Amino acid sequence: MEISLFIVILVVAIFSVVQSLFGVGLLVFGTPTFLLLGASYAESVGYLLPSSILLSTLQSHGFRDKIKISRGIIIYAIPFVFLGMLLSANGKYYSIIVPMVGVIMLFLSLIRIVGVNKFSDKIKNFGRSSLIVTGVVHGVSNQGGALLTILMGSIYSDKEKIRTNIAFAYLLFALSQLIVLLWFKANVIGWMSVVYGLVTLILYQSLGKAIFESGNVKIFNLIFTGFMVIYGILLLAPTIFDWVVVQQ
Repeated sequence: MEISLFIVILVVAIFSVVQSLFGVGLLVFGTPTFLLLGASYAESVGYLLPSSILLSTLQSHGFRDKIKISRGIIIYAIPFVFLGMLLSANGKYYSIIVPMVGVIMLFLSLIRIVGVNKFSDKIKNFGRSSLIVTGVVHGVSNQGGALLTILMGSIYSDKEKIRTNIAFAYLLFALSQLIVLLWFKANVIGWMSVVYGLVTLILYQSLGKAIFESGNVKIFNLIFTGFMVIYGILLLAPTIFDWVVVQQ
């Protein structure tokens, strides 16, 4: 489904600011937004990926000393991002992808509500497995960023280290997805991607950094989790409604 240029830029603008705060957000919330608007999964990723790559590059540039997870991401997560993306880019799975994204968002929001700290030890003990799961989830649903916030939150306490490592992992994820799209769905990446990237750059430089440096992490996390719950319900609602109708 073709979505108007104004709507695409508006969605990119709003969630670029969100990603400026958390290191994730553009794909986590942008993807379900476009799915709800009727776009395919490949189209949704195509709208968001160039801006996500640019923003993640900006957030991880100059913080090399804070990036600790690059080897693990490349070895354990990236292959499964490729695999998941190959499956999801196929349009015939659209009816499955939409509710699946909703389920994943609700599950991850539940973990955030219960408290990431309660899962810290388990996540650390299953570090490699956690990276593999994150890769699969990101490839098939674009929700790996939400898992990354949990994973990095279990490793680091400093918000800058958390955001920087999330942003770098996100950059590697996005580059992997871009390769798949350019190979199988090149038509979803167009010259307007440059415009979306400029919007992201302007917002990050003018708003994102300032809000991140002055913001209250607890309030931001509460808002982030709230949005995940809302989107999860919205994505699942049509499937639940159809099931209820069939039962009657």
